[in-house]
Amino acid sequence: MKPWTILSSKQVMRDQFMGLRTDRCQREDGHIVESYHVTELTDWVTVVPVTDEGNIVLIREYRHAAGVVMIGLPGGVSDPGESDWAAVGVRELREETGYTARELHHIGACHPNPATQNNTLHYFLALGCRADAAQSLDPNEEIEVLEMPYADFLDYGALPVQHALHAAALFYAERFFLTHPDLRPAKGPIP
Repeated sequence: MKPWTILSSKQVMRDQFMGLRTDRCQREDGHIVESYHVTELTDWVTVVPVTDEGNIVLIREYRHAAGVVMIGLPGGVSDPGESDWAAVGVRELREETGYTARELHHIGACHPNPATQNNTLHYFLALGCRADAAQSLDPNEEIEVLEMPYADFLDYGALPVQHALHAAALFYAERFFLTHPDLRPAKGPIP
């Protein structure tokens, strides 16, 4: 199986955040795919921030497309031309939460929805997090910061609203802790 050949491509929409294009493609076997829609997005970063006390730093915010308020992980999109994903993660953690990390580990990357999106999501584990700055939110952001024991957040399915990409972040974090058990957050309830 080989990638399809793009015979023609039409930009349907483009703004500073995203684009939508329609491709006409041909498969290796000659079959023509008349209209395949691709959402063009910048790469994203999601951070799993953990304090020395074993708490995970979370954000509560409204997610308009789903119409829900949810608890999740900080993160965001890269600015035009950025490719230093660790720097993007550090910036997004500080802007959304006011926290900084002592150390940062790249723990994985994935395609959020490779059937319809062209971007990559980069995951970072931020250890030794502490609140030492004020939030610096974008005009459309309204974010509440909270902490909970990392062990409690591992029961992600118990949250009333869940984000598939944040569940994936836990997979990458746990995979990292399997090979770095000395860095695993402390267990038990922490106020």
